[in-house]
Amino acid sequence: MLRKMMRSAAALIVLGVMITAATACAASSSAGSRSTLYDSLDAISADSSALVIGTVRQQVGEGSTTVSSVEVTNAPSNPQLGSNLDDDPAAVQVGDVVEVRQDAEPFLESGVEYLLFLTPSELPGDAASQYFITGAVAGLYERDGGEFRRVVTDSGDTMPETITIAE
Repeated sequence: MLRKMMRSAAALIVLGVMITAATACAASSSAGSRSTLYDSLDAISADSSALVIGTVRQQVGEGSTTVSSVEVTNAPSNPQLGSNLDDDPAAVQVGDVVEVRQDAEPFLESGVEYLLFLTPSELPGDAASQYFITGAVAGLYERDGGEFRRVVTDSGDTMPETITIAE
């Protein structure tokens, strides 16, 4: 009888551990698939291949994806740009048009000027030349007068709320 009670208690403990582990997995997966939360401009720059200021000139919807053509008006530098990447930073220059691929809101808006930290899409085919915004929304800033303001402030990142670029 004692042996049966001990097995039952052990089974309950194992079941409790399994439920706790399953709950922890569910809680962590609900945060999305981002592997990095950014806390500085240097950190996000290190994971970015390009840093551009530009205006959305055209957009195309591809199912649940939006691809925005951004005309580059400035390509600020940061000494950390691309330092965590295997490849060299992208050679984006003023006048270039870069395609920014987004799979979730908030989508870029046509005619609006943005400061964007960008990462190569690494997708096959025509999408290979497109970029994602680094950190999904962490690298997305919108022009607000003489500065750029974070578009999404509750992403878990502790990036600066505003960035001023000397142009």
